Amino acid sequence: MAPKELSELTVFNRRKAHLLGQITRIRNSLENVDSPLNQVEIRTKLASLSEVKAKIDKLRTESYRVLSDEELMDFEASLDTMEVDADNLEVSLNTLLESSNVDTSELSVKNDFANYNVKLPSINLPEFSGQYIDWLQFKSQFVSLIHDNACLSDSQKLYYLQSALKGHAKQLQTVNDSYSSLFEALEGRYENKRLIVNSHIAELLNPNKIKFESAFHLRSLIDSIQSHLRALKQLELEPNALCESMLIFVITQRLDDESRKQYKMELHSNDLPKWDNFLDFLIKVSQALENVQRNSSLKNKNEYSPKFRSFVVKSDEKPVRYVL
Repeated sequence: MAPKELSELTVFNRRKAHLLGQITRIRNSLENVDSPLNQVEIRTKLASLSEVKAKIDKLRTESYRVLSDEELMDFEASLDTMEVDADNLEVSLNTLLESSNVDTSELSVKNDFANYNVKLPSINLPEFSGQYIDWLQFKSQFVSLIHDNACLSDSQKLYYLQSALKGHAKQLQTVNDSYSSLFEALEGRYENKRLIVNSHIAELLNPNKIKFESAFHLRSLIDSIQSHLRALKQLELEPNALCESMLIFVITQRLDDESRKQYKMELHSNDLPKWDNFLDFLIKVSQALENVQRNSSLKNKNEYSPKFRSFVVKSDEKPVRYVL
């Protein structure tokens, strides 16, 4: 007899369960106080976690093409929960790695201080690919770590700066560059307030559309908006009433249908909505969705657990007990 063909949803759920198992194993290894992770193990776990997140994205994309709308709602919610768990694990692992690196670097400084040869902490240097929107953050981090480090020579600083450049930014360097000439060239090219401001405004006015209720995507939208507004504030651009009203209108159009309907129900007068109230609403909805999706994830997990029932069937010979 040929094996019964599994439904597409069943196959997707099994693939999801496999990824969830990988996340659980990484979490268990992190929480095992009897056997703390060393730096090599932490980096290995981070690499594995990165692969898991990529597979979750791939699984999500495939589900959009295959599953029905009804199936997709619950399936995507469970993927959102997994992504949140993976992100939290990634933060914990990176924090642990940074703490480990700091301890190592402090010991190195004490041993080498007499020779004025301080080793740079083995943390990931910031990278810059030539996007105007990323320049100021990159410059601030690089200046703190490298540029203002009196223990580094110009040749060392040049090496770190060249290593940090990617994409279009890397094309700006030449073989005859000194550290100061390359750094000044980058400042001259990318420290353009008008283009930086335009980049942040473009991101604010073109957020990704949220198709379904999703705590992960809504939280990402909130974080993105607040990040761009903080950046504009640092550039001495304060939002006014017109700006806030335009933002509320644009962002409302990018919400999923249910969240947009809930927000309209929140409005009880003809007065213009306030930005702070709108932001509070988005945060409350995202928190509510996180709770719902977390409970849904636990429910789905429990449904995977085998359920046993026993009953006795009388035959002509003797009672037979069956367990299901």
